[in-house]
Amino acid sequence: MTRPLFCLVVTIVVGLAAAASAQGQVSLSLESSGVNLSQLRVGDTATIEVRLSGLQAGQELDALSATIIYEDLLLSSPVIAAGPIIPDPLDDPWDFITLADPGHAEGSFLTFGTDTAAHVTSNGVFFTFDVTATDVGAGAFSFDFVDATQFNSSDPFDPIYVSVDAGEPLVFTVIPEPVSLMLATTGVLLLLMRRKGFTARVA
Repeated sequence: MTRPLFCLVVTIVVGLAAAASAQGQVSLSLESSGVNLSQLRVGDTATIEVRLSGLQAGQELDALSATIIYEDLLLSSPVIAAGPIIPDPLDDPWDFITLADPGHAEGSFLTFGTDTAAHVTSNGVFFTFDVTATDVGAGAFSFDFVDATQFNSSDPFDPIYVSVDAGEPLVFTVIPEPVSLMLATTGVLLLLMRRKGFTARVA
């Protein structure tokens, strides 16, 4: 490849990269509030936040979706609520829908509204879901699917695809509730005392 042609290719690649960067990549991440996920007790309820970041000033999303999966044998089915970045009121009641199944929490925003007020225009909590610890064990919340499109003011029927970076899994550990732990400890102590008594009688 001759040097002028090489320079032209590099210029085009750099230009495309700059354009993609200017459009901005957004990220979705998971955070918890209310309880320590490393010491969840059976019966505790944790609130998990699905947070949007990286949205640039003036950027408007007309679609945003996320699916989170987790171990359904350790935690209850989720109870999902829209976060504050979702337009309120919605342009259409069906613009934000959720799916809550065992081990599966999904929030999906999609609007055909063309006004800025109908779009996601700021970073923050996309949606939250509450789960209650039901059994002892360890697991993680992780993204199974993410997607977003940006509103195209020059052609509202041709939205611009936005690359979404899915954050790291959020690890949790469920430990026995205090009463169960106390009963188990008492049972072990009684068993040991009984064995010692039996040994003493045999001697």
